Amino acid sequence: MSGRRAFEVLGFCVLFGAVFYTWARLAPAASLPSYVRDPAYFALAAALAAAAGFGVLRLLRVRRASFERLWLALFLAAMPVIYLWAALLAGDRDAVAIELAGLVIFGGLALLGYFRESFLILGLGIAAHGVAWDAWHHHRAGFIEPWYPQACLLIDLAFGLLVAIQHVGLPDRAAAAR
Repeated sequence: MSGRRAFEVLGFCVLFGAVFYTWARLAPAASLPSYVRDPAYFALAAALAAAAGFGVLRLLRVRRASFERLWLALFLAAMPVIYLWAALLAGDRDAVAIELAGLVIFGGLALLGYFRESFLILGLGIAAHGVAWDAWHHHRAGFIEPWYPQACLLIDLAFGLLVAIQHVGLPDRAAAAR
């Protein structure tokens, strides 16, 4: 097993560990309808689906890096929607303005990572959402479940690391063009 592949397997273990830890320890038990109506619970289910989808893509016999980057860019662009949705439900106009800024920032990173064909930019963008956005919201955002920023931070760091690992050993677009 190559070094990158070993790190990738470890990265998936850390990611799924983070998802299940947040589900089992951080998020209080919820009814099934909560996973559709409540932004925080919806995000937890979406993170599991995004991680599983990325896992399936990485298990394919032939690597489809462009589709992997699209999958990850969509995930990165959608992440700030959770806080925006919660702020809209709460009717918090000031928070809505801040969350719209997050949508522009992380949507921009998603576009940049996708069009530059960069797993590194996508991975750093996902991790930055955790470090910059989730950490800032911790104990500040009364419009979202109190456990959510910490849960999202853990998942974003694990997912961001896993995505950044994809950069190792892949030729970048400029090198491939030569």
